[in-house]
Amino acid sequence: MAALLTVRDLSMRFGGVVALNGVGFEVARGSVTALIGPNGAGKTTVFNCLTGFYRPCGGAMRLSYADGLQVDLIEILGGPFRWRDLSSPRAFGRRLYYKMFGGAALAARAGVVRTFQNIRLFKEMTAMENLLVAQRARVNNQLLAGLLESASYRRAEAEAVERAWYWLDFFRLADDGNRLAGELPYGRQRRLEIARAMCVGPRLLCLDEPAAGLNPNETRELSEWILALRRGHGVTVCLIEHDMGLVMEISDHVVVLDHGQVIASGRPERVRDDPVVLEAYLGAPGEEGW
Repeated sequence: MAALLTVRDLSMRFGGVVALNGVGFEVARGSVTALIGPNGAGKTTVFNCLTGFYRPCGGAMRLSYADGLQVDLIEILGGPFRWRDLSSPRAFGRRLYYKMFGGAALAARAGVVRTFQNIRLFKEMTAMENLLVAQRARVNNQLLAGLLESASYRRAEAEAVERAWYWLDFFRLADDGNRLAGELPYGRQRRLEIARAMCVGPRLLCLDEPAAGLNPNETRELSEWILALRRGHGVTVCLIEHDMGLVMEISDHVVVLDHGQVIASGRPERVRDDPVVLEAYLGAPGEEGW
């Protein structure tokens, strides 16, 4: 399969701390790719770079769509970030604006959307309102059109509501549409966060430990939903996950990180049997938990 996402020589530093050092991998279009590794390996830093929360210090992140369109993610985020740029008040202002407003929205416009390890819903809003807020950029948000309630504005609002109900129903949350998000059981909040991401129409869906805190039945359902998104909606999935059973069951490709570097990648069975991976992350064969 052709690559939707190509990452090459990605680097990220925080002062003197090197978080990513020459990270490179590909995510095939229509696949499920897993990033695995211990805490501190750099997995979430990769996600933060992909989704606009960080501007990488170097490297390349490119999206190649089926229609031939190519997008340089680093370029749309304003180019590589270098700490020496902060010596300029103007550069510092750009950096501050990017951190406060720009990165995630720009990445989402390119089709890269994420969920978080720690659920980030608007808990005082209903489930439906959470999904409508996510679609604000799809609705005609011109002030005058909203004030006048133009036909195009009403049509866009109706489409947003219809899309929200579709994803609530898909994740079996339709009965919870008018409940406050914070009142939902933990497993349903997880599903609601994925439903909210799907309302944006992602081409690359980044899931940060989606199975964290789920019981075995919920984890099994999660795997079925992820595969259904790939098969039925053409969504490419990249996930960070510590549940190795889930990773091995649904992943087409696994990338293993250690201290900000890729130490192995390939089919799940190949990674599972890689001696370096076994020793560094999963323990020697025969040890408890593997």
